[in-house]
Amino acid sequence: MEIFEQFFNINTKLDNYLPRSLVLPKEKSFQLIGARATGKSALILNYLHSLPKGSYLYIDCQDPTFILEELNEYELEQFLKEENIETLVLDHYFNGFIEKIPKVKQLIIVSREITEIVLPTFRLYPLDFIEFSKSNISSSSFNNYTKRGSLPSVSISSEHFVKLKEIFFEKFDEGDGKVLLILSLFNTKITTTNQIYKKAKEHFKISKDWLYQTLQKFEDEGVLYRLKKLESGFGDKIILYDFAFAKYLNKYQPFINTFDSIVALALIKQNIDIVALSSPFGYLQLDTNKLTLISPFESSESFWLKAQKNFHTYQQLTSKDIQIVTISNSYEFKIKDITFKAMPFFEWVGFSGE
Repeated sequence: MEIFEQFFNINTKLDNYLPRSLVLPKEKSFQLIGARATGKSALILNYLHSLPKGSYLYIDCQDPTFILEELNEYELEQFLKEENIETLVLDHYFNGFIEKIPKVKQLIIVSREITEIVLPTFRLYPLDFIEFSKSNISSSSFNNYTKRGSLPSVSISSEHFVKLKEIFFEKFDEGDGKVLLILSLFNTKITTTNQIYKKAKEHFKISKDWLYQTLQKFEDEGVLYRLKKLESGFGDKIILYDFAFAKYLNKYQPFINTFDSIVALALIKQNIDIVALSSPFGYLQLDTNKLTLISPFESSESFWLKAQKNFHTYQQLTSKDIQIVTISNSYEFKIKDITFKAMPFFEWVGFSGE
């Protein structure tokens, strides 16, 4: 039982912890899922730190000990009884790690994807802007957000490029890394799976079936989002889960793609069901029919002329409330029964889910 003693005495106090907005239930079993490097382990350790010492057992399923020997289920059950442990955490859990889950008052499963263990599920996304800025909503904090991105360990590091490199090489194996590099070339673009495969073949020896499986794995985990588009035609819009990571992998990604990704991810993190539009450039919220357009630098006069020219398109979309997300510009005008309101991202993000 020595391995359980070591886990039992783990220090759950974290340095430089960024508080998260996700509220986890107390005294109830659940599973926490989310893509790699989104801060799941830190969130759970911070959660455990609020519990009475000695009431929980945290087990890291990726501990090197379990490479050489399987977890002894009988010894685990005995340890839980002897120490009167109420909460058992299985972090980095994967299907098949344990055959029989011991009975405890509270079971917490932490994994990249939904597991075979049926429990209420909570998803942790990368940092949203409010979490990143620690409620210091300003153009300065948004500027930092565009550079550092939304992965917690990167955002708090003074050497964010070094951290991004660590995540790429430590969190993704060689095969996954190759696919990520190809996906970064398509970030915020409309493309088909076959086009991704053809581009990958130009650089790597790769199996189509394996590539398709990897893309599905990334989508299930939340590393990749494939958004349907409103216009007819083939392909989905590709969005990687962190815009700074995408920029690190593809140094040629222009700012407009980064800004587009930031806006799309802000909507996704609020669990808003959206479809992408190419003309006009933005996203339609399916539940509210609210249209969000992306125009980082355009002035009121310039956008008014464009709105007049494309007004028939806006009427067809039947959206009466059109939001325009900018870098710093604010303006508002009305054409017939449609209101156009522009605001900087750092202001818009608080209203986008309303």
